[in-house]
Amino acid sequence: MKRTLSLTLAAVALMAAPLMAQETTAPSNAELSRRIDLLTEQLDSSSATSSFSWGGYGEVTYSNFAATKDDGAPSGKTDEFDLHRVVFYFGYTFDEVWSFNSEIEYEHSDELSVEFAQIDGNFTQAFNFRGGHLLIPMGFTNQMHEPTTFSSARRPLVEQFILPTTWHENGIGTFGAGGDFTWEAYWVTGFDAAGFDLAANGMRGGRQGGGKSAAEDFALTGRLDWRGVEGLLLGGSVYQGDSGQGSSSSDFGVSVMEMHAQYDRGPVRLRALWADASVDDANLLATPSASDDLRGWYVEGGWDLFTDRPGEALTPFVRFETYDLLAGTSTDTAVTALVAGIAWQPQEHVTFKLDYMDLSDESDSQVDVFEFTLGWAF
Repeated sequence: MKRTLSLTLAAVALMAAPLMAQETTAPSNAELSRRIDLLTEQLDSSSATSSFSWGGYGEVTYSNFAATKDDGAPSGKTDEFDLHRVVFYFGYTFDEVWSFNSEIEYEHSDELSVEFAQIDGNFTQAFNFRGGHLLIPMGFTNQMHEPTTFSSARRPLVEQFILPTTWHENGIGTFGAGGDFTWEAYWVTGFDAAGFDLAANGMRGGRQGGGKSAAEDFALTGRLDWRGVEGLLLGGSVYQGDSGQGSSSSDFGVSVMEMHAQYDRGPVRLRALWADASVDDANLLATPSASDDLRGWYVEGGWDLFTDRPGEALTPFVRFETYDLLAGTSTDTAVTALVAGIAWQPQEHVTFKLDYMDLSDESDSQVDVFEFTLGWAF
């Protein structure tokens, strides 16, 4: 995703040449000294520019909703064509150890946020430092959510409501690798329970997002992945901390965990993820919930028809997922989604995605949707 901008010594020489051409006599020692200083400044500028990196991604999505719910009642949904997000990446390498990386996101053309802004200290393969505004290391799409990295027009519902992507908080921690394993561990600001509406939007409302975050309660989060077989990824992550942020009614302890598996080799594209979250004393929240628990999982399979064409892909896929934001209650509140579609990448930085999502629940209140996304990443 990074593109490094570099200036060469030859370019510097070309810029300096006109100065030399203007002289008809040998320059004085003072003039030579001035030119050397100028050239040194230009070389320093070249070095600084080569340390700067940039990139971005984005997606525009057309959504065509069914006119009726599953029970035949009017859906009340209006079709829309949304500039979902435009994201810009900026980074800077200070030296061989320290670097800065960030993402600035515009959503729906008018909502501005910082997805991450972090300082990395790269010391050894096994142990490194990271601090600032961090992406929580859970699931597939929270850290890697460019539209070219997943098949469907939208991110999986389980990862939206339970993990919940995109989830970013202020904190510090460490990351590293050893053998076939990679790992991350961070201390971050916790959720703010005042924003939770678990039955309506799962864990999403508790995210603080880094701006003037309440810091009475913090959390620990960690991830471990194994890549011991070519094309195979197995891993899991956990999150544990309070979210009361000074509330007198409860600490509202939060626990989130997930396990994930991926096989991506040749034409085969397989993914599976299971997630579970809980909020203590959910009945005492500002918006009370009938359950402390949220659960979900999905499996997805695709087949790349253009696997023999480097940089190009045409992948029909199917995903089945189910999630329950009121798990464990006597009423069946689970929602299931069957998503079928196709993703075409004419080259690795551009994707066209078309799919149909058939949603269902016990009350037949869901609305199916047909979606098309044009995405890019560079």
